[in-house]
Amino acid sequence: MHYPSPNNSASTLNSNHYLSPASPSHNSHPQYRNHHSAPIHSPSSSTHRQGSISPPSSSNASSNTSSTLQKAISRRRASSQTVESNISSSYGSTLASSPDRQHAYLSTRHSGEGSMAGGFGHLEKDDHEFRWYHGRRYHNTPSLYMLPNDTEEVDRLHLQHYIYKMIMGNKNIHVPIPKDCGRVIDLGCGPATWTMDMATDLTSVNFHGVDISPIYPAAIHPRNCSFSRECIISGLSQPSNSFDVAYQRNVAPGFTFEYWSRSITEAFRILKPGGYFESVETDVRVHDAGPMTNACFDHMIMSMASRNIDPSVVRSLDKLMIEAGFVDVRVVEYRVPLGEYGGKLGQLWKQNMTAILETVKPHLAKAGRITDQQVEGMIREMGRETARRGDGEEEFRSFQTVYVTYGRKPL
Repeated sequence: MHYPSPNNSASTLNSNHYLSPASPSHNSHPQYRNHHSAPIHSPSSSTHRQGSISPPSSSNASSNTSSTLQKAISRRRASSQTVESNISSSYGSTLASSPDRQHAYLSTRHSGEGSMAGGFGHLEKDDHEFRWYHGRRYHNTPSLYMLPNDTEEVDRLHLQHYIYKMIMGNKNIHVPIPKDCGRVIDLGCGPATWTMDMATDLTSVNFHGVDISPIYPAAIHPRNCSFSRECIISGLSQPSNSFDVAYQRNVAPGFTFEYWSRSITEAFRILKPGGYFESVETDVRVHDAGPMTNACFDHMIMSMASRNIDPSVVRSLDKLMIEAGFVDVRVVEYRVPLGEYGGKLGQLWKQNMTAILETVKPHLAKAGRITDQQVEGMIREMGRETARRGDGEEEFRSFQTVYVTYGRKPL
């Protein structure tokens, strides 16, 4: 695992006190190449944008990738005991002590659909910890986040973590972390796969994960790892100037523009002077895709727009970070293949995105005013468009972009 220090911060960092060995060149990595010989500089801002990085077109990949992923995911699944059991460990005592409340919860769980209120995408809030909609379990909060929090989704998030690690050349972060007694906060940690992976490797650093949904491990986790149920949009309980690094990934599906501003401002507040904030987000927009692949993601964008969410914001987070007060802001773009032409990574990314589309199928149907069956047909056709093509068939070399945006709080 590599923790490269941004070049423009060299004057303010003492390398003896930070976990920041130099990252190997992307050109030398077997799965990545740099599309530009030099970083892209914008004359109108202080943002530094690195050229897009993408896997080669070859489908060659390490034969050990699948087994390594499976072992890692199994370990994370074993530690995530809270996905179903946390109802009893953290919040289930109230259910257990109240037969009426328990009966109401079980009735909601098996009802197949949850009541909808407050506009499309909102699950009606009541006194239950979770809500069920189309057979999937969701957190019962006012959040706009459209993905569930059940065991199936947690498994997908575990896999997604290791896909991101592949995308970024086997590293988890781009900013330096203090060696001794450093403090890192994971904002929107979910099942805490990233948090625990980091805490396992960096045992001298303290990690804390926060999320609106209590699906992080309650009992089995590294000793230098802790969690709390909080919402960054509402404001964190953490004191100001208390963390060396704030990390945030994949919150875009639930963030309006206002939420982004609040989140980045809150990250700035809790960071120590000289601390770093890193954001990792995937652009919903797909490039060089077939017609049905484009249709799938167009409906995803429509669904997000119906909840006042603009997914294009992820392309300009550097501007929001500069407005919040961050300096030395940089953007790294990773091109991720969507389809079997991209080898193991392309296959895994296709699997991941297909699972997301299947999960939000009812939302896509409502946004596009079509039936679930029509959405299912679109996803099925996307599978064909992103499969290996026979001789004479048009091949779509679809890809999406992952944006890594990071900056430093001034000293």
